[in-house]
Amino acid sequence: MGKKRVYEIAKKEGVTSTALLEALRAAGVEVKAAASTVDESLAKKALGSVSKNGASSDVKDRGAENDGKGKPGQSKEKQSAKSEDTGKAGTASTGKRRRVVIDAQASRRQREPLRPPVQRKGRKGRKRAQRVVEEEVEEAPVERVEETVRINSGSTVKDVAAKLDVSVAEIIKELMNLGEMASITQSLTDEAMGQLAEKLEKSIEVVHVSDETELEAVIEDSEEDLSDRPPVVVVMGHVDHGKTSLLDAIRETEVVEQEAGGITQHIGAYQVHHGDKLVTFLDTPGHEAFTAMRARGAKVTDVAVVVVAADDGVKPQTVEAIDHANAAGVPILIAVNKIDKEAAAPDKVRTELASMGLNPEDWGGDTVYCDVSAKTKQGIDHLLEMIILVSEVQELKANVDVPASGTVIESRLDPGRGAVATMLIQRGKLHVGDALIVGANWAKVRAMHSFTGQRIESAEPSTPVEILGFNSVPSAGDHGHVVESEREARLRAEEVEYRIKAERIGRQAQHVSLEDLFERAKAGGIKQLNLVLKTDVAGSLEALEDELAKTPQDEIEINTVHKAVGAINESDVMLAAASEGVVLAFNVRPTTEARAAAEREGVEIRTYTVIYKLVDELKAAMEGLLEPEEVEEDLGVAEVREVFQSSRLGAIAGCYVTDGKIPRNARVRVVRDGSIVYESRLASLKRFKEDVREVDSGFECGIVVEKFSDVKKGDLLEAFDIKKIERRLS
Repeated sequence: MGKKRVYEIAKKEGVTSTALLEALRAAGVEVKAAASTVDESLAKKALGSVSKNGASSDVKDRGAENDGKGKPGQSKEKQSAKSEDTGKAGTASTGKRRRVVIDAQASRRQREPLRPPVQRKGRKGRKRAQRVVEEEVEEAPVERVEETVRINSGSTVKDVAAKLDVSVAEIIKELMNLGEMASITQSLTDEAMGQLAEKLEKSIEVVHVSDETELEAVIEDSEEDLSDRPPVVVVMGHVDHGKTSLLDAIRETEVVEQEAGGITQHIGAYQVHHGDKLVTFLDTPGHEAFTAMRARGAKVTDVAVVVVAADDGVKPQTVEAIDHANAAGVPILIAVNKIDKEAAAPDKVRTELASMGLNPEDWGGDTVYCDVSAKTKQGIDHLLEMIILVSEVQELKANVDVPASGTVIESRLDPGRGAVATMLIQRGKLHVGDALIVGANWAKVRAMHSFTGQRIESAEPSTPVEILGFNSVPSAGDHGHVVESEREARLRAEEVEYRIKAERIGRQAQHVSLEDLFERAKAGGIKQLNLVLKTDVAGSLEALEDELAKTPQDEIEINTVHKAVGAINESDVMLAAASEGVVLAFNVRPTTEARAAAEREGVEIRTYTVIYKLVDELKAAMEGLLEPEEVEEDLGVAEVREVFQSSRLGAIAGCYVTDGKIPRNARVRVVRDGSIVYESRLASLKRFKEDVREVDSGFECGIVVEKFSDVKKGDLLEAFDIKKIERRLS
């Protein structure tokens, strides 16, 4: 027999690739992955030896069971008699009945002498039978375990008092001791609740909405309910390394032409057939601003394909994509793209990635590498085969016969259809008419469309679908699941929305103390840049918020007045006008009414199609709000050689300019013996009784210092000016 790949032999023998790999490794055959080649006869021997070992181990297990229960030839009567003898022997040594009492007062009674039991006489002179005095065995008092109280993040003072079982007055008193004044309806921060619990010696756990959503997403099904599902593959990599072009070559559509600057601005989900197999692809943006979207793409997938350009090598977003895949625990497959270019160096890419622990299979590693060209479509079939092979090893399965659940990949506000969300179904089957809850949003599924735009009635696991019927635009990355009725979905969504608002208020709660007031008075207040943000999809809005969070805000505070997806409307413009802000839009345009309102109110609307241009201009606007830096410029030095007194002007310094020049409107500093005596401005500058604008070096002049008459012979008058220089954000 010749050599074959492991997965081919496993398919032929009717076992899984994982089982065959384990059998080969147990037999001492070195094999890396399911794509490795091995002699077919060795594989069959390894499988045979595993089955024999399994049978012998069963015999040993049964023998062990017999040893535990007793010898096989021994009858049940003998076994029971033996146990009875053992029990009698145990009780004979004591001779008395023993009762174990868990006594909370044991520590106090240890210090007191034991009192003899009181013998009560029977009625009518009859003696009662003497009772057997039961021996009390004293044990250490049982420690009381403090129960952890779960408190929702953003809870008010009243809610916290009820949860901790203390009065509201006591909570307010403790807050005052911590330097915070709070009313009964004020939301508390997580930190404040932690400090309160520590003061009151309580154990609490602050619960966030996101934590409970993650718990809902983890559901385990029994093995018999599971069925095979297609793999979900995320395509990640550095900007302009050809991720979208590679997907175009796979699914033969043109998406790059629709994207501004050739950069994918939001996640797209597609499905591709390869033979009788189906594969779901997610395309993530490569620009540095879309870190959160790449992380989200890695979390919901089974295989991560990292695209690296053969002529460009490993870049920052390449490293970040690999880190996201490792954090999500998904296998990584490297696609070396653009091998058709003259400067292509696939081996260099392999060397760079091998230093990061991604050793190719050809070099004895376990990472699959595929050389492809999106332009010539070279290596596309091999890439798909490797993706299917890697996913087969994982044995991907899901339960179809349960209410559907999944993750929102992208969402937007469509002018004609309302709130639209793209959801990846991960469990169960979603039908038209189902009631769906996604975070603080709910939907009655009115219609579903596949990635090709075709209307469908149901969607199974690993299928991306576009859903219509949401009450508002859900956030990308939110987990959603089907509930029994539309009413239940609406009520639960309203509850989550209330909790999210409470958490937001708790995070924004400002603690005003005397120290804060002094600091604000000293700093002169913080400048604010009010913004109204509008984007085409929720993922772009998320990326924009992340970029704003990275901007230094020590002196300039960015205040997002309003953020939403969809076109700019008149309400957005009026909100910006009321807050004296600016409207920043990404991939959306203002309506006619919004344009008219902007001209009428004098509100600036800026629209962008590439996110880094928006960020650069925003930083420039913030730099314009910075206080300019004051820099001192030395102009000249004059030496006082004589002092003349005047009844009208005071002390007139007869000076000789030794360095630079002395301008008429300059500031002046009086220096005596190296120390600054006074600092002021020039009140008068003359030469031969004539007022002059300036006096150059080497000339004599008369100087009067404003509001200073104590000028002495030998003093130095240093002329200087203070210039304001525009500052930049560090």
